[in-house]
Amino acid sequence: MAMSKRREARFEVVVEQGGKPNIDGVFDDEKAATERANFLLRLAKFPVVRVVKVTGTGREETIFQKSSSGGAKLTTISPIETASLCTDVLQVFSFDSRMTLLRLLRGYWDDQGVIPSEQLHRYYPLRYFEREALLFNPAVSRLAAIQAPMLGLKPHERYDQIIRLFAALKDLAQKSDTLAPFDQALMRGGISGLLLAALDRPAEERDRIVTHAFGTLLEPHREWGAKLAAVLRLHQEEDGETTRLVDEVAAEITDGREPIRALIGYAPDLASALLALLAALRGDLDDRLPHTEPLLALSNALASDGTGLGFARTREALLHRIRGGLDGLTPLTRTGAASDARAFSAIVDGMVGFDGFMGGPAMAESLTRRGKTVWAAGGSDLPFEETMMRLAGRFDTAAGRLGYLLDLGASPYGHKKISTVIQRVADEFNRVKSAAELAAPGASIQEVREGLGRRLRAAGIPRALADGLIAKIATIPDDRRVSVSGTGVVAGERSGSRPTPRPPARAMSQARAQAPDVTVDVQPPAKPAPRLTLSYQGRTVALPDAGGDVVIGRAADCGIVLDHASASRRHAAVRLRDGAFTLEDLSRNGTRLVPQAGEQRLLKLGDVVPLSGRGEIVIGSLDLGEHPARIAWTISGDRAGR
Repeated sequence: MAMSKRREARFEVVVEQGGKPNIDGVFDDEKAATERANFLLRLAKFPVVRVVKVTGTGREETIFQKSSSGGAKLTTISPIETASLCTDVLQVFSFDSRMTLLRLLRGYWDDQGVIPSEQLHRYYPLRYFEREALLFNPAVSRLAAIQAPMLGLKPHERYDQIIRLFAALKDLAQKSDTLAPFDQALMRGGISGLLLAALDRPAEERDRIVTHAFGTLLEPHREWGAKLAAVLRLHQEEDGETTRLVDEVAAEITDGREPIRALIGYAPDLASALLALLAALRGDLDDRLPHTEPLLALSNALASDGTGLGFARTREALLHRIRGGLDGLTPLTRTGAASDARAFSAIVDGMVGFDGFMGGPAMAESLTRRGKTVWAAGGSDLPFEETMMRLAGRFDTAAGRLGYLLDLGASPYGHKKISTVIQRVADEFNRVKSAAELAAPGASIQEVREGLGRRLRAAGIPRALADGLIAKIATIPDDRRVSVSGTGVVAGERSGSRPTPRPPARAMSQARAQAPDVTVDVQPPAKPAPRLTLSYQGRTVALPDAGGDVVIGRAADCGIVLDHASASRRHAAVRLRDGAFTLEDLSRNGTRLVPQAGEQRLLKLGDVVPLSGRGEIVIGSLDLGEHPARIAWTISGDRAGR
């Protein structure tokens, strides 16, 4: 009975643009429809917004109508070069398909204030979207042009297939009421309850069921921040499947320019916005600055994912938005070229990883392009080679420098300058003295060889040279390398790479013969790694007992927890790498290093320094009336510490 009463009348919020009506949403409640209409008026994007009451017999009555000065913006498709292929209507609900639609129709989703997980289940918006010929037809044509070669079809044949898929999608949307029990399961029992309720349904229906439940959850939330917060509340740190589904929907929300603007909130310039995204990406967003609560919640969720793998989709979306900011023409700051250069350096340092910059080839290209203009001198852009070398110089390790160079060579921009890149790669390899310089702690030499081969080939390095470079690593026996725990590998798996079989022994022998001038310093077996002890307020933490890293900061999951307002959630990290200890500053306010022998140093964000002997790590601000935290360190087995 309740369902039939709701269907006695519905309230459609209709916007007009270019003289054409478009249903924004359908509501059972007049008040909710009117609130939505007023919100759209405040956006000033549409010349007319009205609420139409539709009775059970189909009679329509306009009960609300107002005009604004908006509506001049024309929504178009966005340029994309790849598209997920769907041959069945249920595949349209998959994550890859949703992201294709999201990026192809970015302006449309921003105008509507929804993501594909919501809209794909709503019949009336789908119907009216189909009538927007200036948007619908170009979108289908672009998809057809990209997908036709995958199927061995002509574009017009794939076009007809997509039209049939869309018709099937509308049919499913008209039957979406049958999925209401799954919506209730999500509301009552979270994602685990939803998955339990869907256990006896065919696997191919799962994406449709899950996105419908999430779409229903998001329907009351019109602001991007509220949508993200609603999704993150479902996250359970110990549940991998929950994290995966939250990650997918969070990625849909954070992939767009307008959502990111809403999430960042306060940002005086582009550099501040990009640095905020980087801090959220690292899980270290400063909660003392005026960031929005949803962005802080996202940062905390990413911080709880110690592996960096659980939120891979969301991290990719944030990196996509960072690239978008770097690729534009907007200055990083409002105070001139010198400020732009300093801001760019901070962004670059925030993206340094063990084996190159976060984001792979696409980010390597974006940073290089922006670096040419930011570091321009005398009215002329910095030459490509000099820009490349300055960016490579931001890394302290051969692994990082080579990773960046190979990523740049694999990008379309770097491939045009491949001869220059190849020369720099060869020069860098000539300075490598051991395999340990190219492998992350814990990675085997075999992983280094195989992964390095993949990246050399992806970068377009000539086969003879690539074989010679791999041969250099191959001459170092596995048992001559110190191995400690850790993650990341310069020559290991990268996003989207495929496993490659190890080269046969003959090929390795031939590769060695082609590189007779390569010399490798094989060091004698390493002595037992020294031991570092950190002491603070009666608590002692030791490396390597605590693993490869000890993080110091305000977050509860830090190895040493501080109660200082000026300390960041993750303020600094002591790391054990290849038998050596380092201190890295991760903060906004800096870290003082006070060795027993030697001069004091003030470290800033991204600074990495070696530790030896004994001394103190000082964190805190006397200006704020704090008693700075003084964390003592002692390294046993180190001459300076005896």
